[in-house]
Amino acid sequence: MSQVGYIFLGWLFGILSMLIAKWIQTKDEKKKKEIEILAETLKYLFKTKQIYNNLLTDKSTHEKIIKEFPKESSNLERQMYENFDRDIKNNFFPELMFHSFQLKRLDDKSYWKDFENVMNEFEALGKAVFEKSDMDSIFKRNDEINKLMSSFVGKCNSKAKV
Repeated sequence: MSQVGYIFLGWLFGILSMLIAKWIQTKDEKKKKEIEILAETLKYLFKTKQIYNNLLTDKSTHEKIIKEFPKESSNLERQMYENFDRDIKNNFFPELMFHSFQLKRLDDKSYWKDFENVMNEFEALGKAVFEKSDMDSIFKRNDEINKLMSSFVGKCNSKAKV
């Protein structure tokens, strides 16, 4: 083989190795971005869980106070709703839409579906509290949220380890 052939072969191998390196780098960056999206979504879910935990704590306190101090209960109930409203107004829905959009961008659409299921349960929990359902049904909904969140966190954790 002549020198031109070797130069051409070396050039071809150089281009090929550059393309392979770029492909591997793109694949790694995509994986990091997916993990970042999942991590931010988990932060949002835990923040949402805290908002609803605060609501449940206030609801439990209200249920106990209603029996012992009926005059104080209306004040506490008003404050419970105001606290929840303040927490929800603080970028809750824009963040919900953002995380939903981000999860839809992932190749695995099951993350978005699981996230949607968790958020639907949060909505149902909020309705149960506001409709003044009995505490047993409210706590059952909360347990269902805990199961769904645990499953979602486990799924995200396994994605991050791969």
